[in-house]
Amino acid sequence: MVSKLVKIVIDYTKCVGDADKICVEICPVSVFLDSKSEKPKIVNEKHCIQCRTCEVNCPSQAIKILT
Repeated sequence: MVSKLVKIVIDYTKCVGDADKICVEICPVSVFLDSKSEKPKIVNEKHCIQCRTCEVNCPSQAIKILT
């Protein structure tokens, strides 16, 4: 089965990543990187399995999964 290409968008104007980087913690395939001093970064977008766990659990609704 070939997975569709996924685009993950983080709205950094909404992201409170420096306070709570839940996307880094809950992603089952490590799409996000905790950059310690900054907000999370998307580093493995091609590994995204479209579970939408990050999108649903983001406290500031800053993450969108586009398919």
